[in-house]
Amino acid sequence: MQSNCNPALKQPLFDKNALTGVLELRPRKATHPQQDNPSETIYDAMRSFLLLTFSTLALTAQEPPKAPASTTTPPTVIRTGTQEVLLDVVVRDKKGKPVRDLEGKDFAIRDEDSPVKITGFRLVTGVDAAGLESESAAGPKGFDPMRQLRLVSLVFERLDNDARRPARQASMEFLKNALEQNVYIAVFIIDQRLHVLQQFTNDRELLRRAVDLASTTQYTQFAVQSETIRKQLEDALNKQATTAGAVATPPTGPAAGAAASTHGAAAAAAKMAQVTLNMLQFEENLSRVQQSRSSIFALLSLVRAQSSLPGRKTLIYLSEGLQVPDSMIETFNSTIGAANRAGVSVYAVDARGLTSEGQSGAGKSMLDSAVASSREQQTAGSHPAPVTMDQAKVFDTARDSVHANTQEALGELSANTGGFLIANTNDFRAPFRKVSEDIHAYYEVTYVPPITDYDGHFRKISVTVDRPDVKVQTRSGYFALPPNENALFAYEMPLLRALNSTPLPKDLPFHSAALRFGREKGNVEYGLVMELPLKEVTFTEDKMSHKYRAHLSLVAVFKDQRGEIVERFSRDLPIEEPADKLGALRLGNFIQTYHLELAPGRYTLDSAVMDRESLKISARRTAVIVMAPRPGVRMSSLSLIRRIEPQSGDVDVQDPFHFEGGRVVPTLDNSIPGSAGGELSYYFVVYPLNTVADKPQLTMEFIKDGTTVGQANPELPPAGKDGVIPYVAALPLASFSPGNYELHTIITQGSSVAEERTSFSINP
Repeated sequence: MQSNCNPALKQPLFDKNALTGVLELRPRKATHPQQDNPSETIYDAMRSFLLLTFSTLALTAQEPPKAPASTTTPPTVIRTGTQEVLLDVVVRDKKGKPVRDLEGKDFAIRDEDSPVKITGFRLVTGVDAAGLESESAAGPKGFDPMRQLRLVSLVFERLDNDARRPARQASMEFLKNALEQNVYIAVFIIDQRLHVLQQFTNDRELLRRAVDLASTTQYTQFAVQSETIRKQLEDALNKQATTAGAVATPPTGPAAGAAASTHGAAAAAAKMAQVTLNMLQFEENLSRVQQSRSSIFALLSLVRAQSSLPGRKTLIYLSEGLQVPDSMIETFNSTIGAANRAGVSVYAVDARGLTSEGQSGAGKSMLDSAVASSREQQTAGSHPAPVTMDQAKVFDTARDSVHANTQEALGELSANTGGFLIANTNDFRAPFRKVSEDIHAYYEVTYVPPITDYDGHFRKISVTVDRPDVKVQTRSGYFALPPNENALFAYEMPLLRALNSTPLPKDLPFHSAALRFGREKGNVEYGLVMELPLKEVTFTEDKMSHKYRAHLSLVAVFKDQRGEIVERFSRDLPIEEPADKLGALRLGNFIQTYHLELAPGRYTLDSAVMDRESLKISARRTAVIVMAPRPGVRMSSLSLIRRIEPQSGDVDVQDPFHFEGGRVVPTLDNSIPGSAGGELSYYFVVYPLNTVADKPQLTMEFIKDGTTVGQANPELPPAGKDGVIPYVAALPLASFSPGNYELHTIITQGSSVAEERTSFSINP
């Protein structure tokens, strides 16, 4: 048997990138000195509570305050029970001024179009929210840092040079507004991941420094140069398409030869321009999805982390827009739901201001490309040339251009969480004054929702006021999740229910497994793999677009021996495919991988998948035993390979499936169709000893029906800079007769030995 490191397998695959985990922020205490009238961080104000657990802090915040010595009635405080909905409501008159003289009887609320009874109501102003006694109360004014906090998160998305100046100006204008004692502001930046530049504080100087840092960070000039080239290519292609339309009727006679030569040169130039533009568009699509994931998950982390604290929370999101690709729509909606559940109002700021292409430049560019391709097809007459890739993607391009109107997503995020969009202006003073007014005065209203089934569906809320010419600003609704449910997204609800059912549903055949890799600071690295054959998935025809659509959701949960969740992953994925390519797609598998670390111990892996078109669900439960790393040479689990795909963008060095500039796509389907020209490929990682001079040696044994039928001893390459040896073995399938096999892989280094086994079958 021959072995080599050529991993090319021509098996179909539908694979997506792994889900980025929700970021956890661990703020540190500020070190600036105290003053007579101190500006302090929220953690300084809460330092007497630091020995309590976070859950105890949340409970403490809901305990009623001790009765003061004075007989003066303290301010009304609304506390929601586990089944109540709390709304922050801002009301303005037709001139945009806050309305603060309303009573509970003036409000009417409908939940899913059903009227509900208001169970709590009050107007919250700065003094009330700070927990201060009225001026007539006896004794000194006190401040309870755990009562009715006003948290404001200033979040800067990665901004270009033109957007930084107005973003900085807007933030500085906001900091000039009055800050009540209980208003704390933090500064964050999103650049592929979430970074904190300043923890929550009311120290204006610290906040100004953080805003300066967030708005002056320099980025490379490659993006500017690339965009210039892109515009040149688009202009050239549009000009070529227009010219082609004008000369759709070919010339005849002596002029035909010269015209053909000229036309041929122009066509060749256009073809090269189109190839380059296709490269840019493909990378743009990948980058758009990656940036969207970073933005949405960072926002989700910010809103969820504030859910256990009382009071109104505000998130000011300064960006150049937010694109939401199809694969992130459910996550985007869940972010809105999480913000509403946590009481966080988002005020999105389009930092592009009044720039000429600020609102819809990306969308217009993509639509122009689609129109040009369509026009070129139409002018080809009765003798069309072969359809180009760009023409085949006319529908995709036009459809994506709708999502590329990034201001629309900002407006939806703001309006649905009780905030408003700030855009199409270079003067941010007036809108930021309104933001400050919303923070300092609003109505709190509670009601008991008429929910009979917590099914995870979105429930719309409508709030009206019995007064003419007023505008009501509040959140649009919420997802019907049980109060103590650990679902992160609404789409997880049916999956988690399936995992709690007896017996587990088995509507779909899918695989899930945790593959062991190296160790990291006492823990063991694992790669979670989930795989579903696409031939089992329901595809529904969209006759308008001539495409077929499917929709998958999955969840995986690791629980320790006490039943507590230590790791969780989920994914919601809409799929669409042209009718002429559906057959090839359904020959492949959907494969999802995640990277995690586990401490030694016993775990349970609960995993579930759902076909949302057919509503079929399957769930699995598997025991995972994590052994403490032993001394000596070590190796990972063995992974059969579906294929190796090139990696785009930044490489995740922590990904255990990273291999020589690409990424191994593993498969848990160990049933391999026989093929004269095919290969059996598998992947593993060797962790050699750096204290032994001997090189690690590899032995591969192939066992059929208890008998060794083949053996190979290929030489391992040297270890990389990280000290490990990732290895792909590829063997011709012609060497194997049909049957069931066991693969035994042995690594020897000096007197130390490591070995792993896996099984597979070769079909006739």
